[in-house]
Order: sequence, then structure tokens, then C-alpha cells
Amino acid sequence: MSQSLSVMLAGGLIRVLQGFTQAAPTLLVGLLIASILRYYLGHSGTRRLFGGDSLRSLPQSWLVGMLLPVCSIGVLPILIEMRRAKIKPGAMSAFALSAPLFNPLSLLYGLTLSRPLVIILFALGSLVVVTALGLFWDRFARSSNTAADRDEITPNEITPNETLPDASQDDHLIGLRRVFTTVVHVCRQATGQTMLITLLALSGLAVLAAVLPYGAMQHEVERDDWWAPLKMMFVAVPVYATPMMAMGQMGMMFQHANSPGASFTLLILGAGMNFATPVWFGKHYGWKSASLWLASLLLIVLAISYAINKPLVPPGVEPAGHTHAFDVYANPLSAYHTINFSTILEMVTKQMDISVQASLAVFALIATLGLLFRVLRIDEARLIATAKAGSLASSLTTQEATPRRGLDVVVPPGVIGATMLAGLISLSVVACYAYYPSPGECLDEIGMARAECLSAANSGQVDHALFWLPVWEDWSRRLEVGTLIRTGQLRPYQRMQGYLIRKKLELLEHELEHDPFESEETRKVVRALLTTNTRWVRSFR
Repeated sequence: MSQSLSVMLAGGLIRVLQGFTQAAPTLLVGLLIASILRYYLGHSGTRRLFGGDSLRSLPQSWLVGMLLPVCSIGVLPILIEMRRAKIKPGAMSAFALSAPLFNPLSLLYGLTLSRPLVIILFALGSLVVVTALGLFWDRFARSSNTAADRDEITPNEITPNETLPDASQDDHLIGLRRVFTTVVHVCRQATGQTMLITLLALSGLAVLAAVLPYGAMQHEVERDDWWAPLKMMFVAVPVYATPMMAMGQMGMMFQHANSPGASFTLLILGAGMNFATPVWFGKHYGWKSASLWLASLLLIVLAISYAINKPLVPPGVEPAGHTHAFDVYANPLSAYHTINFSTILEMVTKQMDISVQASLAVFALIATLGLLFRVLRIDEARLIATAKAGSLASSLTTQEATPRRGLDVVVPPGVIGATMLAGLISLSVVACYAYYPSPGECLDEIGMARAECLSAANSGQVDHALFWLPVWEDWSRRLEVGTLIRTGQLRPYQRMQGYLIRKKLELLEHELEHDPFESEETRKVVRALLTTNTRWVRSFR
């Protein structure tokens, strides 16, 4: 099915804007972590964090990546600082692929999607991938000493005749000036190199929207299709997906009994990398070695995908014959859509929750400050040159500095940096309890979503019902995770009732999308859904 040029361009624009809104929260986290590595841990501290030159560097980088809440775009500014610290390419590869795959939020969410063993095996499978690939990468990667490499470190950040002090050295910025320098770095990166590679990463979504017409992937990754993992590989390479989105799509694939091998391919390639990842490695480590790295990654992922494709088929689940999991990668515009500004705005803002809106507001603020800093030529070199001796905003050691007394104690930068990173990890754990509330709170939210959805369905308000239906389904997942992290278990009966309620919600969605709308058939589905809902809610009460 062909697409007109206007549909291809408008659909690509919508996908890029949607991708940026999804990336905003984790991109902000990535910028903050990169600044912490740069100004607090320093080169030596960063090398220790990622295992240095020891044999544990690969699994340690994988573990650090699993703990930090970033996506495949959020890791890019961190990779810049890892390269400045001369981290081994293999460890960088391990971190770049593992950090976007799992974090505490997405890992807990994944445990509700299928058998927990499947998610654990997928996590271990990612360790196998990054370890094998990291060993290969350390063997063949060679850093190219080009001018483009040096641009990463010096332009507009520090003058060519100066070197930025490492935070592990005796002489470095401390106190308020270091805090302000961190802010300057985050803001400048939001309007500089990081923004350029972010746009490159999102361009893959525009390519997919141009190549895949509306609904083109609904029948392409069936369980019995031998080519399913290979098809998914070609789709997943240009994809940008957040960890939570990738987990949600995996859940839909297991629910519809799609190919488990294709699910693994989507997770590793779709969430773990994007267009910018191999391009960045190629720019700084040579295009030949980067091409070998990418080819090896694809071969390893495909080999594992085909090895697990049959053993991980969910028992007792019949193939549905289609899935909507990949509609987000095809063109969002069909032949029946009217292309105008209101259509584009509605599609971009439809899935934006309060966290995304807040992140976009913060990003707009730091981008504005970044442009202002660039206009005023405020950068690291200027802040270092103007530091005064004897103040909290000075370098640590100068001949004119007065002795420090009382509470004026200089804390080692590594301690501050480690505390900040530990704080980020702790916030991830706290966020798990905030994002997955107690069962009582979840049931209250479900009650509101259920009332809105079913009353709209019974009265024929299709759009309103379709808006609240995914909200209901999302809270059903949160209910299970909230129960699991508070009680330590999710009983098989509760898991089965959750599976049944989501199957009934899927049937209601199909009935609502039927054209023409059949009110009597919809009411039958609603009555069956209410019966299942009673048993489901009672199991958690």
C-alpha cells in the first residue's frame, strides 16, 4: 500500500515529536548524570565506577546501566563523558546497550507481562549480548585521532591551550562555582551536541513512518512465522523506544502469542539502541570497527532470538492473528485522516502525562538558558579563569587561599559524586513505590477509569471510551506491581484474573473500533467485562 508524500512527511513529523516527548524525562536524567561524572567523579572516579581496566568492567557496566533510569537517547551524553575518561570501548558498549533496556520501574513492570522467568531470562540474555559484544569491541575498536574527536572535548567548553582539571586532582572548582558550572554544562549540552545526536536518533522514527503505512505491522510477527525475528530486526534498528514502552509492547506480544524471538529482538535493538548509537561509535572509533560491532550485535541477537523462539512460547495462549503493539512505529496517518495542524497537535499531545509535560517545561527552560550562556560566552574556561582564591567558589588550592576553619570543610569530589549517583538510584526505588501505589489507591483509580469507560461504551461515545480503556489497562498493571513490591508475592489466581480482565478489555476495544458501531453487541461485551471485573477486584481486596 503506497503513501502520498504529504502523509509520509506529516507522519514522520508526528513520530519525531512523539519520540522527543517520550525521551524528555530520561534525557534530562542523562544530562545530569553526565555532568556529575564530569565535575564530581572526574576521570579516575568514572573509570572506577565502570570497572576500570579489570575483567569486571563489562558486567559492572551492565549492572550500572541497569540501575540508572535512562533511555537509548539519555545514555548518549553519558557516553561522551565516559569517552573523556578513557573508559574501555567494550565497557561503553555494555553500558550503552544495557542502560536503556531495564531500570527498576520497567523491570518491575515487565514481571507482570508474562512469566517472571521470561523477563529474568531476557535480562540475563542482555548480559550475554553485552559481554560477548564488549569483548569483541575491545579487540577491534581503535579510537581515531581526528579533529572530530577533539571537538567532543574542547570547542566552546575550554580554550585549546587549557586543560580542564580532573575532579580527582588537587586543584579544581569547588562550592557554588562548581554547582554553577554543572548547570552551565547541562544547559549548553541541551542546545549543542546532545541535541544534534538526539535529532539523529529520532530520525529513525521518521524513516519507519515513511516506509511502513498505517497498520502495516499488525500481522508480521506471528508465533509460527519463521521470519518474525528477522523482520523485527529491520524494524527495531531505526526504532527509538523507552524502556517502559518496550516492556508494554512485549506484554502485548505475549498476550497475543506473537513470536518470543521477535520480542527479544525488539527489546535489545529497539530499546537498547537507535540510529545515533552506531553513528556515534563510528565517528569516534572508526567506521570499520563500528560496522563490525553492529554486524556482530545483529548476529548475536538473531542467534539468541531463534534459540528462544520456541521454548518461550506462552503455554495455553492461542495466537490472535494480529497485534497493535507496533502501530506506534508505522505511519500514524491513514487515508481517512485530514492532515492539518490540529490533527498533528492532537496526536502528539494525546499520550502526554504530567511527568512528560513537566519534563518538557524543564527542558525548555534549560535550553533557553543554554542559548543565553552561548550568547554571553559563559562556559567552563571562563568560570575557571575567573575563580577567586579563598572563597567557596574558588579552586581548591591556590597560594593566596586562606586556611579553612570550622564547618568550611572540603569534601572529596568522589564522595559527592558517589552520593549523587546513589541518590539517583535511591530516587528510582522511591519512584517505584510512587509509580506503583498501594492496591487500595490503584483500585480507586481503576474504579474511576472503569466508570468513564463503560458508561461511554454503553452510550456510544466511542472516542471517550477508547481514551479511558488504556488508562484502565495501565492501572491493572500497576495494581499487580504495587501488590508485588508490598507483599512480596502475586498469587497465581490474581495473575490469572488480571490476564482475563485485559483480554476482556481487548475484546471491548475491538468492538468499539467496529464500523459501524453496534450498541447491542457492545453492551454484551460490557456485561461480560463487569462479571470478570468483580472476580478480579475481589481477588485484590
